[in-house]
Amino acid sequence: MRPVGRSDQLVVECSGVTRRYVIGGRGSAGSGSEVLALQDVDLEVPAGLLLALAGPSGSGKSTLLALLGALDRPTSGALRVDGVDVATLGRRERRAFRRRRAVSMLPLPADNLLLDLTGRENVVAAGHHRGLLGDVRSRADELLAEMELDAFADRPCALMSGGEQQRIALAASLIGSSAVVLADEPTGALDRAGAATVAAALRGAVERGASIVVATHDPNIEAVADMVVRLDHGRRVL
Repeated sequence: MRPVGRSDQLVVECSGVTRRYVIGGRGSAGSGSEVLALQDVDLEVPAGLLLALAGPSGSGKSTLLALLGALDRPTSGALRVDGVDVATLGRRERRAFRRRRAVSMLPLPADNLLLDLTGRENVVAAGHHRGLLGDVRSRADELLAEMELDAFADRPCALMSGGEQQRIALAASLIGSSAVVLADEPTGALDRAGAATVAAALRGAVERGASIVVATHDPNIEAVADMVVRLDHGRRVL
């Protein structure tokens, strides 16, 4: 029985998803070596749910997130995100899919925050980048308030702690109502207190209607997740 989200809609559907890479040695120099990053992964994620992708390093978590984010395509298998068959999209179509706000990615803050801007300015900039219409600043302020970030809104991100930056990054990922938010190790560089704060922020975002898939080693994230999927050597084991 699959878990029940906030609707019957599935934001992610994977069937037999496999991803192979060939490393080195192509052409006249040799045939190269094959890496099987994912093998026959089946997965359904209902809307309005927090899913934790767990497993050791090299288990395929980041590869699966890249496929869900339309940054890559599976070698074989069927993959639908927000009802779109992303496995068949070319590079230009995948870029358009990301730009229409079907997915947003939450990497480490240093990768997606402008540290000389304030927290509010970063969230507003993310809204403009996704083509959000209307009063973007008001929506940014709503998100900052929902995540208890009001006190940091006018502070440059360079002067924030890692946990504060990560919550700003989460707010920036949520603006624009993406169908699904993808986060790769959002607590990986944080201390225990910071990790717990970010886990609570993810849980709160889902309670307010977001759909989030997180690749993680963090038991804090697993504890607040609606569903935990474990990968090992590219296979789903739970």
